[in-house]
Amino acid sequence: MTTNTGMPFPTTGEHFLAILKRHAHEHPHRPALVADEHTLDYGTLWSWTEGIAQELAAQGLLRGQCVFLAMEPSLSGLLFHLGLLRLGVVTALLDPGLSITQWSNRVQDLAPTTIIAPSPILAEIHKNTPWQGRSIDLSSTVLENLTPSSQALPECPDTNDPVLILGTTGTTGPVKYVLLTLGNISAATSHINATMGIRDTDVEILTLPLHHSFGLGRLRCGLAAGACIHLVSGRFRPERLLKAVKGNHATLFAQVPAGIRLLLALGNRVRPWLEGVRLVEIGSAPLEIDEKKRLMDLLPQARLWHHYGLTEASRSLFLEYHDALQAGCLHALGRPAPGVELQLSEAKDGEPRELLIRGPHVSPGYCIPGGRSYGVQPTNAWLATGDLVRLDERGTYYHVGRSDDVINLGGFKVHPREIESVLAACPGIADVAVAFRGGKLVAHIQDDGTFQEQHALEWLQKRLEPYKHPQCYRLLDRVPRTESGKLLRRLLPD
Repeated sequence: MTTNTGMPFPTTGEHFLAILKRHAHEHPHRPALVADEHTLDYGTLWSWTEGIAQELAAQGLLRGQCVFLAMEPSLSGLLFHLGLLRLGVVTALLDPGLSITQWSNRVQDLAPTTIIAPSPILAEIHKNTPWQGRSIDLSSTVLENLTPSSQALPECPDTNDPVLILGTTGTTGPVKYVLLTLGNISAATSHINATMGIRDTDVEILTLPLHHSFGLGRLRCGLAAGACIHLVSGRFRPERLLKAVKGNHATLFAQVPAGIRLLLALGNRVRPWLEGVRLVEIGSAPLEIDEKKRLMDLLPQARLWHHYGLTEASRSLFLEYHDALQAGCLHALGRPAPGVELQLSEAKDGEPRELLIRGPHVSPGYCIPGGRSYGVQPTNAWLATGDLVRLDERGTYYHVGRSDDVINLGGFKVHPREIESVLAACPGIADVAVAFRGGKLVAHIQDDGTFQEQHALEWLQKRLEPYKHPQCYRLLDRVPRTESGKLLRRLLPD
């Protein structure tokens, strides 16, 4: 096996909550969070965090209990999240936009003792499920009327204590409940900040959903660095991001590829709005090389970091576009972050090998529906990602495909991602997904209005072996993807 390790992990002896508490004591008046037209400094933020934890403890919440929180992008949502984290309960962060059927399924799977959500969601849950637990209305009114108990709080959770549950379906099917410890989220926060170089003078505009690993991680990273975070809630619109960046003299923002494409569509008009930005983080799905180059042209002054990671192992590899362009590896996944170990599975007849990850940021396992228990991986266990990669002589990783997507055509192994990456660069194709349907390799094409099948055939002739050429082309109005841009291959037509 081949093992590659990032630089030594920069241990400080402090977990995320300890860092937040230290900021409150050392820099109490430094702005920390701007949301819902309120500005909280670090002293006030920590005071609210402990106050909410005290109130929840007074209501009977105990460390280790499972609690649902509708993680809406609001001041109350953020503060309840931090209060629950301080208390040490195991919080499942859920999308407020879930249907009542989805809420019911998750209630049945994890049997929470308490649900904290807006009153309309709570009413629907009580109406449509047999759940009889405690419910707390998530609203600004609750915060205004909050009177923290005088009872002393227990010590902060231990780094090995489970504190978060994040549901993920990825691209492969049913929801999985990923369990994360305080140590996991603290390690991920530390190596992200060490890689990207976040400073306490940074001002970040946060537009990402907070029930996902990406947005939640950005919240923790900014607070751990002592930076100021401006939350912009609501549906993403590039104009709102640009105004927020310019108006608040922001130095940092993060976005998924779908949002980056909306910015690119505005062309050179975005330059004066983003001239103060020095860092951008991109993740959750790939960008094409041409899109990366266009973004570099618009933001020549900024470091552009693209991460690879899973909910189970947040941000394990990073690629900085400007550096990658000079090194000729702009199409790569990147290199490991500090403290992250990578390994490749055993080679089989020259086939691509699966990427394995190990490190303090890796989840201990999954919650098992129905029992609130979870499968813990052995200490120092490797997490199998399902992603097939290759490694060059400089220690850079390149994505080849998914192990569960490999197609066997008469003894030839075909990786759909390889074909998709070639076709995506073909003029006339706005988006593409390749799958095995009816005994044939089918390319599902989202036409930009100029697609010609003959042109695609000629394009492939010069770039791929004949057995990798699709036998059929099918036009779709839209290739099915998640909001963050991940391909939902299972939803392609039969």
